This record gives sequence, C-alpha cells and structure tokens, in this order.
Amino acid sequence: MTFFLKTAAVLLCLSATACQSDNTTDLAADLNSSNPGVAAQASKVQQLQVQLEQQQATIEAEKQKLQAMQQQLDGARENLTGLKRQTAATQ
Repeated sequence: MTFFLKTAAVLLCLSATACQSDNTTDLAADLNSSNPGVAAQASKVQQLQVQLEQQQATIEAEKQKLQAMQQQLDGARENLTGLKRQTAATQ
C-alpha cells in the first residue's frame, strides 16, 4: 500500500499547490517579514499547512486501503458461498 500512499500524497500536493499558489506567495513574503511576530506566525501557518496536507494524504491512502480490504472481503464471501454450493452439490 506504500504506492497508494505516495500517489495520494503527490496528488494532494499537486492539487494543494494549484489551489493555493497566491496564498503561498503571500506566505513566503510573510515568512521573510522584518516583523518578527508576522514571521513567527507565518512559520506556524506553514507548519500547520504541511501537517494538514500530510494528514489528508494519509486519510486518502487509508480510504484506498479500506476499499481494497472491502473488495477482498467481498471476494472471500463469494468464494465461501461457491464452496458451500459445490459441497452441497457433491453430497
């Protein structure tokens, strides 16, 4: 499932970058602000954005993992039903 996690992270970063290009420019300017309070708060915003993006990527990867497990469960149930029918037919 590592592939799915990496894929989700890349897609999330790409979509976040496209949607937030103006905010990123503003944030970069704030990070370089001569006002220490503004720079410190901008740093906090940046850290929280990164944490949020990482968490969203993790959630998407877990959703894909859950979907794969559901498909495996459905397949296993179908196999069980088939085996029961086969057993009943041969008795």
